[in-house]
Amino acid sequence: MLTALLAIPFFLEPTAEPQLHEILPGLFVTQGIVEFDGRVAIDCHHEGTPDVYLEMLITAPDSREYESLVVADIKPSNLHAALLAAGFEPGAPMTIDEDGTRTPASGDELIIELIVADQDPVRIESWVVRAEAQTPLTADPSWNKLVFAGSTLTDRGYAADADGTLAALTPFTTEVIAPAWTLSHHAEIDEPVWIANRDLVPEQGAGVRVRITSVKENQHEDDESHQP
Repeated sequence: MLTALLAIPFFLEPTAEPQLHEILPGLFVTQGIVEFDGRVAIDCHHEGTPDVYLEMLITAPDSREYESLVVADIKPSNLHAALLAAGFEPGAPMTIDEDGTRTPASGDELIIELIVADQDPVRIESWVVRAEAQTPLTADPSWNKLVFAGSTLTDRGYAADADGTLAALTPFTTEVIAPAWTLSHHAEIDEPVWIANRDLVPEQGAGVRVRITSVKENQHEDDESHQP
């Protein structure tokens, strides 16, 4: 029902190079790619508070900017629709049973890259490190991937619109894009250890282009390039 509700017809004109089209405010789409603009949400270069603990990767305004890498002025339900238009298949956010059992989020695997000024794109995971050891997020054995979970419809409407949860680091059960691990954002359950990478994260307010690409599309292109 959610897919049918948010689906937007999208037809791509055949061109030599993929062309992005703004199909919703601030959201640019082609097959297997969604892009939008944001800005660095936190200040991890302040001498007094250099360690900025993270729970979100990308958030909407007036929500969790203080614990998010990027803030973007787009509506979460519009991001869901843009991902559908680009060919991504949603799954479901993490669920928590009455006995506390956690089922990881599901959905198409995707890659989030960040582009700052004229620099090369970097994976969003590179902006996250473990506080004590300064080891990257991708080195943690529990970390595996990000997926198009797709949030949920509740009596409040599209849950991510109410919470501003665009892409999470620790699952909240409402985010559009979710990690496929079940790390809790409650400190009494899982100790906070992930902070912003001061070596890579720009100054607060710096402009960032966010690019979301399909792992399936990338694999398909790689397979074709190896054909005899």
